Amino acid sequence: MKLREFLIPFFFGLIGVLAFEPFSIKPLIILSYAYIVRELIGNDTYKIFKLIVWSFGHWGFGMSWLIVSVYYYGETSILLSFIIFILLVLILTVVFALPLLLIKYRLFHGIKSEKIINLFLITSILVLCELSRDYLLNGVPWLIPGIVFLDTYMQNIYSIVGIAGGSSIIYIIATSIAIFWNRRITIFLVSLILFIPVFYSDKELSGDIKVSIVQPSSDPFLKYKNGYKSIIEDNLITLLKNTAKESELIVLPEAELPYTINSEDFIEFKSKLDLDNAYFLFGVWDYSNNKLYNSFLNLNSGQIYNKQHLVPFGEYIPFISSLRGLIDFFDMPMSNVSKGTKNQDNFAIELDKSLKIAPLICFDIAFANTVRKSNISSDLMINISNDTWFGDSIGPYYHLAITRVRAIENNRWIIRSTNDGISAIISNKGTIVDKLEKGKSGVINSGVNIVQERSIYNIYGYYLPYFLSILFLISSVIISACIKQRS
Repeated sequence: MKLREFLIPFFFGLIGVLAFEPFSIKPLIILSYAYIVRELIGNDTYKIFKLIVWSFGHWGFGMSWLIVSVYYYGETSILLSFIIFILLVLILTVVFALPLLLIKYRLFHGIKSEKIINLFLITSILVLCELSRDYLLNGVPWLIPGIVFLDTYMQNIYSIVGIAGGSSIIYIIATSIAIFWNRRITIFLVSLILFIPVFYSDKELSGDIKVSIVQPSSDPFLKYKNGYKSIIEDNLITLLKNTAKESELIVLPEAELPYTINSEDFIEFKSKLDLDNAYFLFGVWDYSNNKLYNSFLNLNSGQIYNKQHLVPFGEYIPFISSLRGLIDFFDMPMSNVSKGTKNQDNFAIELDKSLKIAPLICFDIAFANTVRKSNISSDLMINISNDTWFGDSIGPYYHLAITRVRAIENNRWIIRSTNDGISAIISNKGTIVDKLEKGKSGVINSGVNIVQERSIYNIYGYYLPYFLSILFLISSVIISACIKQRS
């Protein structure tokens, strides 16, 4: 096999990642998927090989933050970190790439309208393969194509059919290029209309509720070292002095304190806070019933939410538990976390009126239906996160983009607090009203508006792209069987 046969699929897998934040060369996602669909429906004998290489380029670059986590947090050699990274990406490649082989099993050949039928059949398979990312490996809904419509006029589709609806459009265009190959340039050029940017004001009126967001930016590599906890505490207390006096909600990030809420250290830290004038909401470690939870605490009321969606290879280790005990990374407290139950209650906040706040921790925000269900009766969302896991990779920027999409989908403002950035106030239109950049320590004193009207997506739009895909697949099988029976 020529080197060219390896480099081309790798290149097209890699350029697809450049469509996402922070690069945002959005049309590249169409070229990336058009290439792999073209290869899968062609007659080439190297289909599986090309799919794996394409996926390795896509996931290898798009999930590059994994090597940051293993190298820095695990304190391993760069060689060992690279080997572990390759193994993890191979797992992701196999799990998420192989279902795409269904594309090569097209049902219609030599009948009228074959190309149009196959267009929607392949699109349906791609949409359902995307849905599978919510469940395989306990869920890794990363690099979702539909997110590229953020900051374009097409982002309005999110409030109707969500990010999956956006992905459906990307898949239709990419598959059209693959099927109608002699018109590929025309189709691609016409599709560029969809990426016309929209410019919203970077400031929107906000003020129904006054909030303060604390971004401590403490050193993640010293966090669990002996003696560093007092530095973390002192830093937090100093930053809290800069919160606005009128703030009604004070939000700190995910699991900043290096001990559990069951400890004496936490009781002592709590005694330093003024709970009379504001609600304190922040991430904590909770050890209950011999299980460790990554939790979100309403300190004033004691109400707690446990993270539902854990990060693979960060908070739990799929398939490779034998590594525990061999590498420091896999023995850290964060790599043995238990997940919270579904349908946990929203936080109840009593201000001038009763408010319901949807609490979401880090990776939870990536799961569209989890966020949708938590906002059926909410007034706003709070997302706390620890993006130090991403290091200086592209991860924090993509994570922020996902959060902005969730605001549009559910027509809700979002308060986002992270350990070292990017913390932000996000409007229901996905606009970043205020933010603290990556790596900075500080406080955001701002406000959010309460929006109670539910979006079409929040009511029932989540199901539409998947329902249509399943309906078309079932119809295709039935029609194909009837055609074969007649012939």
